[in-house]
Amino acid sequence: MGVVEFEDVFVKYETYTGGVLALRGVTFSLGEKEALLIMGPSGSGKTTILKAILGLVQPLHGSVRVFGTEPNDEKRALEVRRKIGYLTQEGTMIKELTVWENALFYARGRRKSLDEESVRKLAERLNIGTVLDKHPNQLSGGELKRAELLMVLSDNPELLLLDEPTSMLDAENAETVVEILNEIKGRIPMIITSHDPKLVELSDQTLKIVGGNLVEENGH
Repeated sequence: MGVVEFEDVFVKYETYTGGVLALRGVTFSLGEKEALLIMGPSGSGKTTILKAILGLVQPLHGSVRVFGTEPNDEKRALEVRRKIGYLTQEGTMIKELTVWENALFYARGRRKSLDEESVRKLAERLNIGTVLDKHPNQLSGGELKRAELLMVLSDNPELLLLDEPTSMLDAENAETVVEILNEIKGRIPMIITSHDPKLVELSDQTLKIVGGNLVEENGH
């Protein structure tokens, strides 16, 4: 049994004109030590896959299983989400809290404690050790992205969902993020959505999705 299993999944978003199929018969599985990369143009369904794993959207048809559970009601979805580190493109930090306070709050909400020394060391590697006492609105776009990544990595999740983890980063910081993910690979299963070709070598399998359809699948 995979950590994540999709079986013939269709997802529909309702619109004024009747609705749009965001996923069309998507099937794949993620093993417990695997890194999966999902590539495709904007609006192709990549983020919808992540939201379906989190139980934020429900399949019109087919099944989604995460840790052997279908996150198809709020209680099950919450249980699943507590095990997952989810890096969004929009960001989830609370603006009234500092970066460090956000990390503490995030872990507390998932009923976990932080290894503060390890988190500070990771912050230094991400080149944000000097901004831990700043608020999100005081950070640059790249700093905020790395602070969000620090937050989702800080409590050792059982699964990582990373939506465009190297976007908004310069070449040096993007390379650092790839190095960190390579070190985590094999210890924490992960699903990454990206346009960044540097992440292909990180992945054990790569899926390409276009218009909600899985059009290509490659193992490495």
